[in-house]
Amino acid sequence: MNIIGLDISQHTVDGYLIYSKGTRYFKANNNVDGFEQIKSLIKQNRLRNLAVCMEATGNYHENIANYLSKHYPVYVINPLQIKNYSKSLLQRNKTDKADAKLIAEYGLLHLNKLQQYIPPTVEQQQLQRWLALQYQLKKQLTQTKNRLYASQDNFVREVHQNIIMLLQTKLAEIAQKIYSLIKKQSYLWQHYKNLLTIPGIGKETASLFLNYLDQRKFQSANQFIAFVGLSPDTQQSGTSVKRTLGSGRYSNRRLKSAFFMPALVAYRLGVFGQLVKNLERRKKPKMVILGAIARKLAKIAYYLHKTNQPFDKARYQMAD
Repeated sequence: MNIIGLDISQHTVDGYLIYSKGTRYFKANNNVDGFEQIKSLIKQNRLRNLAVCMEATGNYHENIANYLSKHYPVYVINPLQIKNYSKSLLQRNKTDKADAKLIAEYGLLHLNKLQQYIPPTVEQQQLQRWLALQYQLKKQLTQTKNRLYASQDNFVREVHQNIIMLLQTKLAEIAQKIYSLIKKQSYLWQHYKNLLTIPGIGKETASLFLNYLDQRKFQSANQFIAFVGLSPDTQQSGTSVKRTLGSGRYSNRRLKSAFFMPALVAYRLGVFGQLVKNLERRKKPKMVILGAIARKLAKIAYYLHKTNQPFDKARYQMAD
C-alpha cells in the first residue's frame, strides 16, 4: 500500500510519501498549481493502490481534498487522532515535515478504520459555510451585548447598540438564506421537515443537525452520538479503577451544545416521561437526566434521517 501524508497550512502543503522504494518528503503550494504538482509526482512514481491522508485543518484542507478525491482515495483524519498517535510515540519534534510523516504513518496503520472522504455538493458546502457564519455572528452578538452592558460612556453605548442592530439584521438574513437553500432541495427539505417533528427541535437546530447528518455518513446511531460528544467515557481496570468521565473531550462542541436546549424543552414537556422516571428512581441528578435525553434526541435524529420518516410518538416515547 502506498500512502501520502499531507500537513496543510494556509499557503503550503508538506507531504510525506511511503512507498515500495522507501520514503520521500516534498512540499507544494496550497493552490491548484501545487495540487497539479502532487498529481504529477504520483504519476512519475507510478503509484498504484494509493491513499492520500490529511488532517482536518479548519477549511485549509477543503480545496486539496476536493481536488485529489477526484483521482485518488482521500482520508481526512481528526487532528486529535494524530495528536494522540504522536504522544504514543513520545514524539517531541513539532515541524510540518514531522507532522506529514506522522499522518502518513497513521494512515498506513489505521487505513481500514478510516472513512473515505466524499466531496460535499455545492449545496452542502454552501449550507456549511452559512451555518458557520451564523455561529460566528451569534458569538459576536453575545460579546457585543456584554460590552454594551458594561459600558459607561453614552457614545460607546450608542456604537454597541448600532453594531447589535446590524448583527441582528444580518442574522435574520442568514437564517432566511439557509431556510431558502434547504427548501429548494427536495431531498434536504424532506429531512429538514422530519427533524422539525422531534419535540424541542426548532428551525436553527434542525438546520445544524441536517448539515452534519447529511454530509457525514455515520454507520450507526452510536457513531453519531459519539461524534456529538454525548457518550460518556468509561475507565475500568481490575477492581480498583472504575469511573465514568465527562463526554466533552472528543466532542463537537457546537453540535453538543445545540442538543442542550431541545433536551431541556423535552424534559419540561415530559416528552420522555418514563425515561426520566427511571433515572429519578435511581436518584440521578438533573444534568445526568438531561444528558440522557440529549442522547435520546441524537439517536432519534439519526434514525429519522436514515429512514426519512417523521417522529413517531408511539415508538420513540416508549420506555428504554
